Amino acid sequence: MLNKLLVIIISIIISGCFSSSTSKVVIVDKSSTKHNITDTKKINKTNKIVSSQDNAKTKSWSLPVDAKILRTFSKKQQHLGLTFDTKPEQKVRAIRDGIVAYSGDIMKSYGKMIIIKHPYGFYSSYTQNKTLIVFDGDKIKKGQIIATTGMKPFYFEMKKFKEPINPIKYLK
Repeated sequence: MLNKLLVIIISIIISGCFSSSTSKVVIVDKSSTKHNITDTKKINKTNKIVSSQDNAKTKSWSLPVDAKILRTFSKKQQHLGLTFDTKPEQKVRAIRDGIVAYSGDIMKSYGKMIIIKHPYGFYSSYTQNKTLIVFDGDKIKKGQIIATTGMKPFYFEMKKFKEPINPIKYLK
């Protein structure tokens, strides 16, 4: 009796694999600006789609330093980040919660550098620092002081997985 029951259960499970019925699969990438059809959307005065996901996302990022931006992101000009007009010894803060993936000065042209891995495949890199306050593996909170700036203008980059992205779209 137990063998017959086991055969019936296995048959039911296997028959589901070969069923001709199809079901709809929806993949939602909440870390990008793409919207799912089922999202609740509002149109603002400039005809731009605004969703609650966008508002929550933009509020979860902050600027790394308090300084004027000297140079903005441009793939055409091979400037894949933001250059800030900083003074020496300014505080550098984490833009979002994450884990330090790298802290050091192995790439001499970037000076002392920190790379933080954030949720959903985002990475942020903070370069041209004088002092590093966090180290590999440290858990970081948004707004936490992670370094101080050096003599050269502070340079900041963001990536989504391995692809450089414009930080201005995420920072407030």
